[in-house]
Amino acid sequence: MKNLIFCLLLFVGMGIGHSQIVLKESKVEYIPRSLEMDEVSNSVSLKISESYVGEFEEDPLTFIQDNFNINQLITDNEQYDYDTYQVLFKSKKGRVLANFDDEGELVSTFHRFRNVKLPDDVRLEILRSHKNSKVVKNQHILTTKDLMIKKEYYIVKIQDGNKTRRLRVERNAQGLSLAGL
Repeated sequence: MKNLIFCLLLFVGMGIGHSQIVLKESKVEYIPRSLEMDEVSNSVSLKISESYVGEFEEDPLTFIQDNFNINQLITDNEQYDYDTYQVLFKSKKGRVLANFDDEGELVSTFHRFRNVKLPDDVRLEILRSHKNSKVVKNQHILTTKDLMIKKEYYIVKIQDGNKTRRLRVERNAQGLSLAGL
């Protein structure tokens, strides 16, 4: 029995002794990823982080201009000689599809976000026409051309008691217009 206990203590001591190996310090360097397109899928995936939650949904065009370098994408893919570039930006609440020309100018965009905070004028229009109702879901859809808003509307699902309705609230230069779907 003494021998068994002695052998066990010897193995434990050897295990502890071998676990005290000192590792050399390793250095990690950040090398920015190339924006070269994958030849099979003809696309590039890149994760751009927000400085605070909701920054992208708040103003997508400003976020794209501040955080995405289209000129680097064009430079990294000049061997393919593309005329236009279509870039898709995704977040948890929606997406923006941006079209750039071969010089890096933003030509048009398509935005679709869901469950965003409705602007005050849209909420007041819904409340004015549908008192006692509450907003269940919404979608914000926006298209632009040359940084000018071409079309903007909200599809809002409202609930009044046990009735559910979908509304389309258009925002344009003349103001708001409300239409049931």
